Amino acid sequence: MESAHNKLRSELFNRLGLLYSAIIDADTTTMTVFGQQESTAVGYNRKYRGKRSYAPILSSEGRIGLSLGMELRSGNVHSSTGAWMFLKQQLDKLPSTIATSRTRFRLDGGFYDRTILCPLDDKKLGYVIVAKMTKPLKKKMVAAQFREFAQGWEVGHFPYPLTDWKKQHHFIAVRRPKIMEPADMKLRLFTFKNYTYHRVLVTENLDLMPEAIYRFYRNRAFQELLLREFKDSYHMAQIPTRSFWANAAYMETVLWAYDLVLAFQYLCLPPEIRHWNISTLRRELWWLPAEWVNRAGQNFIRLPKKYPQQDLFEKIQRATRKVKPLI
Repeated sequence: MESAHNKLRSELFNRLGLLYSAIIDADTTTMTVFGQQESTAVGYNRKYRGKRSYAPILSSEGRIGLSLGMELRSGNVHSSTGAWMFLKQQLDKLPSTIATSRTRFRLDGGFYDRTILCPLDDKKLGYVIVAKMTKPLKKKMVAAQFREFAQGWEVGHFPYPLTDWKKQHHFIAVRRPKIMEPADMKLRLFTFKNYTYHRVLVTENLDLMPEAIYRFYRNRAFQELLLREFKDSYHMAQIPTRSFWANAAYMETVLWAYDLVLAFQYLCLPPEIRHWNISTLRRELWWLPAEWVNRAGQNFIRLPKKYPQQDLFEKIQRATRKVKPLI
């Protein structure tokens, strides 16, 4: 199943024009189970503490959201455990036309680990990863020079060696005046004197200004929205069986469905509605009352006379006829 899906991904890279550069986003999520499903375990679960769960790791192409891969794991597996092998597999799926110098990674704090940073450095891949704010790093951060790049927002950058690692890395921190923060944010964020520090990022091999690197990382928010879409609209979190491998196959099927919808959006929909998510597509285009009629030996689908999207529906139908088989 995964091999066939990779053929589909390869074709979509070509059809969607993703042949020059790539952004790889990855994240983990918690999927709570309420039974004794195989290979589940009790781990970090913010919503249901003490419940067993899976903790799959997923990856997507960061510009349009094409899925790259998924690995089902037990709920007590840390994000960074075995993550580089997973990321390398996604790297290997990219078209050969995409050079290493044009491949970039965006990862959250769960991937801030030497087992991931070392191979990224060795391969000279560009990356931005959220760093853990240790005490030594905080001291270095608050001593850095900051400048304003947006109203109320300041960015600073500084070199810093990772623990037990002589090599200096580039770090970028973002802060804003404490007076501008809501009370709950002050409790959640690191505060020093008159500023709250939102995030510190470690980055290498990106020829961008510090504020551009911060904005580049912020666009990774699409990955989190994608995970929510998988869970809510594609029912990925509704674990169907007790078998680990059957559940892994189910999740791969979900990614299949998602990528086919993505292909439909980009190959068939007009640009002005290409942003419609699957819920909107179902409501406006797919779940319609219709009548199957036969005229002169030919079958037709007759839509309701007052269907408001009649012209759009026919335009999309004409576009689908022009799409060649994907695989």
